[in-house]
Amino acid sequence: MVKEQYIKFFSFLIGITLIISGVIYTFTKTYKDEKKEKVLEESAIADEIGDVYKTFFDKEEEISKYSEDLNEEMLEYVSFYTTMPDGYKEIYKKVEDYETYVKEVEDISSYLKDKCRERYSSVDANEKCNAYYINLEKTINIHIGIVKYFNTKIDEYNVWTEKENESVGSTVKYDKLEKYTSKFYTEYVDLNEDGTFLGMNND
Repeated sequence: MVKEQYIKFFSFLIGITLIISGVIYTFTKTYKDEKKEKVLEESAIADEIGDVYKTFFDKEEEISKYSEDLNEEMLEYVSFYTTMPDGYKEIYKKVEDYETYVKEVEDISSYLKDKCRERYSSVDANEKCNAYYINLEKTINIHIGIVKYFNTKIDEYNVWTEKENESVGSTVKYDKLEKYTSKFYTEYVDLNEDGTFLGMNND
């Protein structure tokens, strides 16, 4: 009788041990599988970040060159009020195109905007995310700065036309010019929320 109770108790212990071992094994395997899956997923994201950043960087460099050229043209354009109406349509179109290019570079980097909210074990991915925020912030703010400069000069020109058209000796009448209205960007941005607005002063 005692022997049967001992065998039952021993069998019960073996059964409990096997159940606990099975639970531990399942938990450990699930944990390892999830960890492995997470590592693979993060690696795929890091690779995609690298690919998208390359496209973004190439496009951003093109825009940077465009903004430098436009800035020089703008300074020349506003040199003399009397010639501003002649080149107005051309310079206005270039400012408009500039905003289109900035929007394009922001759109093609939407993957970075989504994924760069996280930090990764990949140092390269984190560095590219940091560079993305810095470069896009500068690109947008430089664009806004050029638009503000353009509109300030248009305002000054329009004030000048009033005085010039009312002048007694004036033989030429000047029409007022329209300022540029931004479709997408109106306020300086701080994308990485570090308290600074890179590109705000065109730096």
